[in-house]
Amino acid sequence: MSFFTLKLVALLSMLFDHVTSVWPVSWFVWDLFFPHATETPHIALAIQSLTDYIGRIAAPVFLFFIANGYRYTHSVKQYALRLLVFACLSEWPYYLLFGMHGNIIFTLFWGLITLWLFEHGNRLHPWLGWTLAAAVILIAEVLALAEGKGRYLILILAFYLTDHWSVSRKFLLFLFLLPVTRYALTWDLLSQAAAGTLTWRWIHLWAVNTIGPLLGVALTFRYNGKKGLTFPVGKYLWYFFYPAHLLILALMAG
Repeated sequence: MSFFTLKLVALLSMLFDHVTSVWPVSWFVWDLFFPHATETPHIALAIQSLTDYIGRIAAPVFLFFIANGYRYTHSVKQYALRLLVFACLSEWPYYLLFGMHGNIIFTLFWGLITLWLFEHGNRLHPWLGWTLAAAVILIAEVLALAEGKGRYLILILAFYLTDHWSVSRKFLLFLFLLPVTRYALTWDLLSQAAAGTLTWRWIHLWAVNTIGPLLGVALTFRYNGKKGLTFPVGKYLWYFFYPAHLLILALMAG
């Protein structure tokens, strides 16, 4: 799978996730097939539950792009500046749509900084890079600096460090990391299971947000290292698409 194909899949997944957060799939099924029902039909809820996984593909792929981009960029400074500029441009549309701050481009920016500190620190002194990276991850988690907080930075670092690993080893690592990085959700699930109050709704919520992203992780294993289709503005497709689609959806939802 080429870089362009992987990016296109991630963009479509993200668009689907954001569109269905405004207009859930269950609403369409309800209106089209059960217009006279007084409550949401079970089949509509089941379809919603299945389609929720589609939107979880995007985030791991974008995190992978940062790890891959850092490895091959000609200028970390220009890369970081580009991310920061578009993160700032996206913040208002993001807030309009979701009512919160810290869009994912800020996450990618902090991920790039984490990788630079990791590499630069380790060149200066053994383990200094690990310490600096851990510090940024902890700060991002505690202060909730951006979407995904510190757990997304951990995944970026994992993508970067396991580039030479076999697919099976990487899969097992992420199978472990995803539930661990969603520690609050995992703890709630285990607590409810212990108390005997666990419901299918909570199981679905946990699975979508911990196992669901494995779909995106698995797609990154198919990356063949080739650019694929290229065109003049292709490099900036993601940067302009992100704030533009957020603004359009926010205006339509408002």
